[in-house]
Amino acid sequence: MKVFFDTNVILDALTERDNDYTPSKQLLRYVAAGIIEGYICAKQISDFYYIAKKYCSSKDQIMEYIDTLAQLFNIVPLLGSDIAYCLKSKMSDFEDAIIDEVACVNSVPYLVTNNIKDFEKAKSIVMHPKDLIKLLQANKQ
Repeated sequence: MKVFFDTNVILDALTERDNDYTPSKQLLRYVAAGIIEGYICAKQISDFYYIAKKYCSSKDQIMEYIDTLAQLFNIVPLLGSDIAYCLKSKMSDFEDAIIDEVACVNSVPYLVTNNIKDFEKAKSIVMHPKDLIKLLQANKQ
């Protein structure tokens, strides 16, 4: 199953910044185990670095996390044509529009996020981490 990860899911999984980080962490385990083919956009790496500075004790720790992301995920580019589409998107948040567009351009049907409401006008199949885990478990049976 190909799944595009929103930055907030990655941040929760690696920095345990949210009280309910367990589902996000489980999804990263699924990526590591090959159950999920995980995707992120190259732009998300710099977003992660910037935001993680609030939650991590050192730059070295952040760099280790980035190395983990580079090993686990398919990192896809953000193109000028993606930006052009996002400028016209009906989605209210520009960064979310970028993630949705890059997922679609790279034929990744699922997008996992903790902010479902921000993706109401997305083209992707948007799921909360808990719901994606339920779907994966149901498909096992």
